Amino acid sequence: MKDKKATLKDIAAEAEVSLSTVHKALYNKPGISERVRKEILAIAEGMGYKTNYVASSLKRKLLKIAFVVPLPNSGTNRYYYRDIWKGMRAFQAEAAEFNIEILDFGFSGPLSNLPKHLEEVYQNHCDEISGLVTLAVEDPAFTYFIDQFSKRSVPAVFIVSDLPQAKRLCCVRAQDLMAGSLAAELISGFTANKGKALVVSGDIMVSTHYMNVTGFEQYFAKAQDRMDIIKIYNRRDPEHLYYELVELLRSDPEISAIYSCTATNTPPVCKAVLDAGRTGTIKVIGSDLFQESREMLLSDVLQAIIYKKPFKLGYLGCRTLFNFLVKNEFPRSDSIFIEPIIVLKSNLPFYERDITADNAYETI
Repeated sequence: MKDKKATLKDIAAEAEVSLSTVHKALYNKPGISERVRKEILAIAEGMGYKTNYVASSLKRKLLKIAFVVPLPNSGTNRYYYRDIWKGMRAFQAEAAEFNIEILDFGFSGPLSNLPKHLEEVYQNHCDEISGLVTLAVEDPAFTYFIDQFSKRSVPAVFIVSDLPQAKRLCCVRAQDLMAGSLAAELISGFTANKGKALVVSGDIMVSTHYMNVTGFEQYFAKAQDRMDIIKIYNRRDPEHLYYELVELLRSDPEISAIYSCTATNTPPVCKAVLDAGRTGTIKVIGSDLFQESREMLLSDVLQAIIYKKPFKLGYLGCRTLFNFLVKNEFPRSDSIFIEPIIVLKSNLPFYERDITADNAYETI
């Protein structure tokens, strides 16, 4: 019959195995070889069979996913991590019927504290968790504990930043090289490559920050008319950055453009431009969309925003791990990239809802 849904009996007949064997393959039960399991899964997929994930979830034990990400309530983290947590919460609400719980292991302070928090999760919760969502940092202790989780069959999905040599399932991240290149192209058009371009980034040891700067530099390396580029990596507090920028902008009139690679640095960059009396003489590109960056765009302190959609990073990081744990689906790629968007005053109304919205992007 046309459009007839395949049943377990149909799959068993096609694979020439018992119903019990088909059930073990589809629901990842022990008692069959990996070769047989893969053959049955391929047949089921070819016949269009869809597992009833809700029903199967009710039969298995509760799956717990550890979410180890900086909290959004610690100072400047609210500009970026707030939306990552919103993405996680949106997924958590969708996954409620699948017998999944996301454990909140958020932490305050700098990213350098992450290995210590991973150690605490490993020591106190490794036996109860089935997966891990976290960021990556260049630190031997971080790599060590990710390796320990892997040895205990706890897969990890990285979001925001990557460390490919660590034993993770995949990384969900913004296309940072593209973000830097987009900012450079905008600045080139705004300034006709006249003057100097100032790039303000975060921590050179964090891949997302470094790759943003790299993308910016690569664009001008290929350009016929190149701008002189000044780089500032700010690992200190925003107030220190603000005073450093005010002094620099007052002393160097040739600076004609600024790109803030991070959401954290965007407010002090805008404030420095205002207080140095350089509004209108400097073209400024900010990062990510939040209330302060929206206001600066509307008041013409910012000319554009490179929006890296952190909500989607949090949501897809959890969803990718869910697909692996529940659906036995491997990530479509080693790295899942989120394409950045250029937000200008003309298209700002289309994205303003993202400042407060908690909507998900896809359903399970």
